[in-house]
Amino acid sequence: MRLLFDESLSPKLVDLLSDLFAESESALRNGLSGCGDLNILKYASEGGFVLVTTDSDFERLLDKVENATKVVILRSCNYPTQVAADVLRKNAVRITELSRPESRLIVLDR
Repeated sequence: MRLLFDESLSPKLVDLLSDLFAESESALRNGLSGCGDLNILKYASEGGFVLVTTDSDFERLLDKVENATKVVILRSCNYPTQVAADVLRKNAVRITELSRPESRLIVLDR
């Protein structure tokens, strides 16, 4: 499973989680910075990524994109990058369950 980390999250997460989520990308490292939430969601959908973000607006946007990707929202993520990595690592099984057709969204708290 590949993750796309939204521009609100550190690109370091790509490396910190590469053992679990190989081929993940950062919006800040691939030219998506400042292109808008809808474009990031479309990029994630077209690339087969699960979008990881701190922005709850993506929950609303899921219905605006045909075949929208899956989204993981890190709620109240004002904590260090390593803590974010630990939260994602601890929830890796839940994240992989997003491969089910009926699953579209996971909201995680610290």
